[in-house]
Amino acid sequence: MVSTPVLALVTTHVLYINFYKLYYGWSMIVCVAMGVAQLFLWARWAAVSRHPSNWKLWVVVIASGLAMLLEIYDFPPYGGYFDAHSIWHATVPLTILWWSFIRDDAEFRTSSLLKKSKTKAK
Repeated sequence: MVSTPVLALVTTHVLYINFYKLYYGWSMIVCVAMGVAQLFLWARWAAVSRHPSNWKLWVVVIASGLAMLLEIYDFPPYGGYFDAHSIWHATVPLTILWWSFIRDDAEFRTSSLLKKSKTKAK
């Protein structure tokens, strides 16, 4: 129920910018809105869950929000060496932490389901 409208919005947006009009400002608005919504959803989930690897999720959410600010508030190269976009590329290692959280979550969910099935079997 949630993924279908989101998938429809993303598909419509991509088709619009590819086949009708490539409007950078509108594309930024849509992408930032989707990014902020995703960050709020993950932050809400992290706030209410008692996941053992919750700290990883908080680091990814906060760092991703800061990285998004780098893309939104772009600045020219400082001293001719680095700009906001180059600093944004330094957040690539966050994907390692994110996938570490995903792995931990899969193990946590699987172990809790196994515990539930063992108690039902008794």
